Amino acid sequence: MPGRVTRRNDATARMGAERGGSATRVYGKQEQPPEPPAPVGLGPEAQDVDVSANSFRLLLIGGGVSGLGTVLCAATLASNGSTVGMWVWQLVFGIVFLGFVISSRGMLSSRGFLLDRSGFYARTLGEVYGVSWNEISAIGIGSLPWIEQKRPVHPERRVALEFYPADPGFSSRHPELERWRVEEQPSLPGTPSVRYRFHLPPFTRLPRAVERAVQTVAPRKWVGHYRRHLPPIHFPDSTKL
Repeated sequence: MPGRVTRRNDATARMGAERGGSATRVYGKQEQPPEPPAPVGLGPEAQDVDVSANSFRLLLIGGGVSGLGTVLCAATLASNGSTVGMWVWQLVFGIVFLGFVISSRGMLSSRGFLLDRSGFYARTLGEVYGVSWNEISAIGIGSLPWIEQKRPVHPERRVALEFYPADPGFSSRHPELERWRVEEQPSLPGTPSVRYRFHLPPFTRLPRAVERAVQTVAPRKWVGHYRRHLPPIHFPDSTKL
């Protein structure tokens, strides 16, 4: 995580003064030391992109509407008898409702991103992982099409925030981010094959919220929205079987 500054105690200050530290001073008992500088980290310009809150709104609106449709279809079937059309609508509303429930699983995990001029912070399950901007070469939103390689793409896997490390030693310095590490063919010219991917729930404005946040605190790192592609499927060579 980017550097963290804490208040030094008297012993630390005295040791620094004895070693000739240029920014140290030993205060007398009657002196009041000045207010320490603001910690390095989340400053007043910090941008909070709350994934869990968006997941909750998604479930509340989309899940509520589709759930109500499912109940109304069931009530109609019970009172007016079964028809093919009503069974189809019942099935459609039920699938949509289930999709919203599955897509909103992250609302209880306290997921989100914090961004300020010191770095990028990923928040999940009460833990925060931070990376300074000088370790990130680029950050953007990568999206898959709905159909890729003749197969449907799961809505939860379509859209993701991705950042690209600035040097090959990044992964060894940040093993705590290994769960988000992905190695694929580069999606953009000049970017490495290794990137860190954080999937975003579908049907939300989170991609635009991420864009506004990065443009506010680190506009030079933003590479925009781009198309991703699934790795090619390799089928076994039947001639070698």
